[in-house]
Amino acid sequence: MSTATASRTVATGRRTSPLTHALRRQLGVAAYLAGWYWAIALVVLLVATLIVWRVNGAVDVSVVAYARQSAIWFPFSQAILLVAALLRPHLAAGMTRRTFVRASLVTAVSTGLGYTLVLSALLLVERALHTAVGWDAEILEQGFELTGRDFPAMVAELGPALVLANLCGLLVGVVYHRFGGWWGTVTLPLTVLPIVATLALAGEWFGSLPALDGVLSGPADAPLLTGAVLVVVTAGAYAALTRSTPVRTPR
Repeated sequence: MSTATASRTVATGRRTSPLTHALRRQLGVAAYLAGWYWAIALVVLLVATLIVWRVNGAVDVSVVAYARQSAIWFPFSQAILLVAALLRPHLAAGMTRRTFVRASLVTAVSTGLGYTLVLSALLLVERALHTAVGWDAEILEQGFELTGRDFPAMVAELGPALVLANLCGLLVGVVYHRFGGWWGTVTLPLTVLPIVATLALAGEWFGSLPALDGVLSGPADAPLLTGAVLVVVTAGAYAALTRSTPVRTPR
Protein backbone atom coordinates (compact mmCIF):
# COMPACT_ATOMS: atom_id res chain seq x y z
CA MET A 1 0.00 0.00 0.00
CA SER A 2 2.75 2.42 0.94
CA THR A 3 4.71 1.56 -2.21
CA ALA A 4 1.67 2.16 -4.38
CA THR A 5 0.99 5.45 -2.62
CA ALA A 6 4.59 6.57 -3.09
CA SER A 7 4.44 5.60 -6.78
CA ARG A 8 1.27 7.61 -7.28
CA THR A 9 2.83 10.57 -5.48
CA VAL A 10 5.89 10.54 -7.75
CA ALA A 11 3.74 9.99 -10.84
CA THR A 12 1.50 12.93 -10.08
CA GLY A 13 4.42 15.19 -9.22
CA ARG A 14 3.24 15.86 -5.68
CA ARG A 15 6.47 14.94 -3.93
CA THR A 16 7.16 17.25 -0.99
CA SER A 17 9.86 19.76 -1.90
CA PRO A 18 12.96 20.05 0.32
CA LEU A 19 11.95 23.59 1.29
CA THR A 20 8.46 22.51 2.32
CA HIS A 21 9.89 19.61 4.30
CA ALA A 22 12.38 21.87 6.10
CA LEU A 23 9.70 24.47 6.80
CA ARG A 24 7.33 21.90 8.28
CA ARG A 25 10.02 20.64 10.60
CA GLN A 26 11.27 24.03 11.74
CA LEU A 27 7.90 25.75 12.01
CA GLY A 28 6.51 22.73 13.83
CA VAL A 29 9.19 22.98 16.51
CA ALA A 30 8.74 26.76 16.76
CA ALA A 31 4.95 26.43 17.12
CA TYR A 32 5.31 23.72 19.77
CA LEU A 33 7.71 25.81 21.86
CA ALA A 34 5.59 28.94 21.37
CA GLY A 35 2.52 27.08 22.63
CA TRP A 36 4.29 26.07 25.82
CA TYR A 37 5.83 29.52 26.24
CA TRP A 38 2.52 31.39 26.04
CA ALA A 39 0.70 28.85 28.17
CA ILE A 40 3.26 29.30 30.95
CA ALA A 41 3.40 33.07 30.40
CA LEU A 42 -0.37 33.41 30.81
CA VAL A 43 -0.29 31.56 34.10
CA VAL A 44 2.63 33.64 35.39
CA LEU A 45 1.02 36.92 34.30
CA LEU A 46 -2.28 35.99 35.90
CA VAL A 47 -0.64 35.00 39.19
CA ALA A 48 1.46 38.19 39.20
CA THR A 49 -1.66 40.29 38.61
CA LEU A 50 -3.50 38.59 41.45
CA ILE A 51 -0.56 39.09 43.81
CA VAL A 52 -0.32 42.82 43.01
CA TRP A 53 -4.09 43.14 43.45
CA ARG A 54 -3.92 41.34 46.78
CA VAL A 55 -1.09 43.55 48.05
CA ASN A 56 -2.14 46.95 46.67
CA GLY A 57 -5.88 46.56 46.22
CA ALA A 58 -5.57 47.56 42.55
CA VAL A 59 -3.35 46.92 39.54
CA ASP A 60 -2.73 50.24 37.79
CA VAL A 61 0.24 49.09 35.73
CA SER A 62 0.53 46.70 32.82
CA VAL A 63 1.83 43.34 33.96
CA VAL A 64 1.76 41.91 30.44
CA ALA A 65 4.30 44.53 29.31
CA TYR A 66 6.99 42.79 31.34
CA ALA A 67 6.61 39.69 29.15
CA ARG A 68 8.39 41.53 26.35
CA GLN A 69 11.85 40.65 27.63
CA SER A 70 11.21 36.92 27.69
CA ALA A 71 9.39 37.19 24.34
CA ILE A 72 12.64 38.58 22.93
CA TRP A 73 15.25 36.33 24.51
CA PHE A 74 13.46 32.98 24.57
CA PRO A 75 13.03 32.83 20.76
CA PHE A 76 16.57 34.21 20.45
CA SER A 77 17.95 31.14 22.25
CA GLN A 78 15.58 28.94 20.26
CA ALA A 79 17.03 30.27 16.99
CA ILE A 80 20.57 29.47 18.14
CA LEU A 81 19.50 25.89 18.87
CA LEU A 82 17.78 25.64 15.50
CA VAL A 83 21.09 26.09 13.71
CA ALA A 84 23.02 23.94 16.16
CA ALA A 85 20.56 21.05 16.06
CA LEU A 86 19.27 21.03 12.47
CA LEU A 87 21.91 22.36 10.06
CA ARG A 88 24.14 19.27 10.08
CA PRO A 89 21.25 16.73 9.82
CA HIS A 90 19.69 18.88 7.09
CA LEU A 91 22.85 18.70 4.98
CA ALA A 92 23.44 15.04 5.82
CA ALA A 93 19.98 14.28 4.41
CA GLY A 94 21.11 15.64 1.05
CA MET A 95 19.40 19.02 1.22
CA THR A 96 21.18 22.26 0.43
CA ARG A 97 22.38 25.16 2.50
CA ARG A 98 20.19 27.44 0.40
CA THR A 99 17.10 25.49 1.42
CA PHE A 100 18.10 25.64 5.07
CA VAL A 101 18.68 29.40 4.87
CA ARG A 102 15.28 30.00 3.32
CA ALA A 103 13.43 27.79 5.78
CA SER A 104 15.21 29.16 8.84
CA LEU A 105 14.66 32.78 7.79
CA VAL A 106 10.96 32.17 7.23
CA THR A 107 10.77 30.41 10.60
CA ALA A 108 12.64 33.20 12.39
CA VAL A 109 10.55 36.00 10.92
CA SER A 110 7.29 34.08 11.39
CA THR A 111 8.16 33.35 15.01
CA GLY A 112 8.99 36.99 15.70
CA LEU A 113 5.78 38.19 14.08
CA GLY A 114 3.75 35.56 15.90
CA TYR A 115 5.09 36.59 19.29
CA THR A 116 4.48 40.23 18.34
CA LEU A 117 0.84 39.61 17.47
CA VAL A 118 0.16 37.58 20.62
CA LEU A 119 1.86 40.09 22.91
CA SER A 120 0.06 43.03 21.29
CA ALA A 121 -3.29 41.25 21.62
CA LEU A 122 -2.64 40.44 25.26
CA LEU A 123 -1.80 44.08 25.97
CA LEU A 124 -5.14 45.15 24.48
CA VAL A 125 -7.05 42.49 26.41
CA GLU A 126 -5.32 43.48 29.63
CA ARG A 127 -6.12 47.15 29.01
CA ALA A 128 -9.78 46.33 28.38
CA LEU A 129 -10.02 44.25 31.56
CA HIS A 130 -8.31 46.93 33.65
CA THR A 131 -10.65 49.58 32.25
CA ALA A 132 -13.68 47.41 33.04
CA VAL A 133 -12.74 47.21 36.74
CA GLY A 134 -11.59 50.85 36.98
CA TRP A 135 -7.83 50.29 36.91
CA ASP A 136 -5.18 52.01 34.82
CA ALA A 137 -2.77 50.07 32.57
CA GLU A 138 0.31 52.26 32.65
CA ILE A 139 3.44 50.81 31.07
CA LEU A 140 6.48 51.56 33.21
CA GLU A 141 9.16 49.69 31.29
CA GLN A 142 11.68 52.01 29.61
CA GLY A 143 11.55 52.21 25.84
CA PHE A 144 8.04 50.79 25.71
CA GLU A 145 5.60 53.65 25.08
CA LEU A 146 2.37 51.89 24.09
CA THR A 147 -0.15 53.33 26.56
CA GLY A 148 -3.18 54.57 24.66
CA ARG A 149 -2.03 53.25 21.30
CA ASP A 150 -3.89 50.92 18.92
CA PHE A 151 -3.05 47.42 17.71
CA PRO A 152 -1.18 48.39 14.49
CA ALA A 153 0.99 50.84 16.44
CA MET A 154 1.82 48.14 18.99
CA VAL A 155 2.80 45.68 16.26
CA ALA A 156 4.95 48.32 14.54
CA GLU A 157 6.75 49.13 17.80
CA LEU A 158 7.19 45.58 19.07
CA GLY A 159 7.81 43.83 15.77
CA PRO A 160 11.34 44.96 14.84
CA ALA A 161 12.90 43.93 18.15
CA LEU A 162 11.13 40.56 18.30
CA VAL A 163 11.98 39.69 14.69
CA LEU A 164 15.58 40.89 15.06
CA ALA A 165 16.03 38.74 18.15
CA ASN A 166 15.30 35.63 16.10
CA LEU A 167 17.57 36.69 13.25
CA CYS A 168 20.39 37.49 15.68
CA GLY A 169 19.91 34.05 17.19
CA LEU A 170 20.41 32.47 13.76
CA LEU A 171 23.51 34.61 13.21
CA VAL A 172 24.98 33.65 16.58
CA GLY A 173 24.25 29.98 15.88
CA VAL A 174 25.92 29.89 12.47
CA VAL A 175 29.00 31.77 13.70
CA TYR A 176 29.44 29.22 16.49
CA HIS A 177 28.85 26.40 14.00
CA ARG A 178 31.34 27.74 11.46
CA PHE A 179 34.13 29.16 13.59
CA GLY A 180 33.83 27.21 16.84
CA GLY A 181 33.20 28.17 20.44
CA TRP A 182 36.10 30.57 20.91
CA TRP A 183 35.36 32.83 17.94
CA GLY A 184 31.64 32.42 18.45
CA THR A 185 32.00 33.89 21.92
CA VAL A 186 34.47 36.61 20.94
CA THR A 187 32.19 37.86 18.16
CA LEU A 188 29.04 37.98 20.30
CA PRO A 189 29.21 41.80 20.56
CA LEU A 190 28.86 41.87 16.76
CA THR A 191 26.34 39.09 16.24
CA VAL A 192 23.92 40.44 18.85
CA LEU A 193 24.59 44.09 17.98
CA PRO A 194 21.41 44.61 15.91
CA ILE A 195 19.02 43.63 18.70
CA VAL A 196 21.10 45.31 21.42
CA ALA A 197 21.29 48.52 19.38
CA THR A 198 17.54 48.46 18.77
CA LEU A 199 16.77 48.12 22.46
CA ALA A 200 19.39 50.65 23.55
CA LEU A 201 18.30 53.33 21.09
CA ALA A 202 14.73 52.89 22.28
CA GLY A 203 15.90 53.72 25.82
CA GLU A 204 15.38 50.15 26.99
CA TRP A 205 18.28 50.03 29.44
CA PHE A 206 19.66 53.55 29.75
CA GLY A 207 16.58 55.72 29.48
CA SER A 208 16.67 58.56 26.98
CA LEU A 209 20.04 59.36 25.45
CA PRO A 210 20.40 63.16 25.12
CA ALA A 211 23.27 62.84 22.66
CA LEU A 212 20.94 61.03 20.28
CA ASP A 213 17.90 63.28 20.65
CA GLY A 214 18.58 65.01 17.36
CA VAL A 215 19.11 61.71 15.58
CA LEU A 216 15.95 60.11 16.97
CA SER A 217 13.67 63.09 16.50
CA GLY A 218 13.03 62.42 12.81
CA PRO A 219 9.85 61.05 11.22
CA ALA A 220 7.48 59.00 13.36
CA ASP A 221 8.19 55.89 11.31
CA ALA A 222 11.99 56.22 11.66
CA PRO A 223 12.29 53.43 14.30
CA LEU A 224 10.32 51.08 12.05
CA LEU A 225 12.50 51.93 9.05
CA THR A 226 15.66 51.48 11.11
CA GLY A 227 14.40 48.11 12.30
CA ALA A 228 13.63 47.08 8.72
CA VAL A 229 17.17 47.96 7.62
CA LEU A 230 18.68 45.99 10.50
CA VAL A 231 16.46 43.01 9.67
CA VAL A 232 17.71 42.99 6.07
CA VAL A 233 21.37 43.39 7.09
CA THR A 234 21.20 40.67 9.75
CA ALA A 235 19.37 38.26 7.47
CA GLY A 236 21.91 38.92 4.71
CA ALA A 237 24.88 38.29 7.01
CA TYR A 238 23.33 35.05 8.23
CA ALA A 239 22.58 33.85 4.70
CA ALA A 240 26.10 34.65 3.47
CA LEU A 241 27.77 32.81 6.34
CA THR A 242 25.48 29.78 6.16
CA ARG A 243 25.79 29.27 2.41
CA SER A 244 29.59 29.16 2.65
CA THR A 245 29.97 27.29 5.94
CA PRO A 246 31.62 23.86 5.89
CA VAL A 247 30.03 20.84 7.50
CA ARG A 248 31.84 20.06 10.72
CA THR A 249 31.85 16.40 11.63
CA PRO A 250 31.75 15.46 15.34
CA ARG A 251 35.11 14.49 16.81
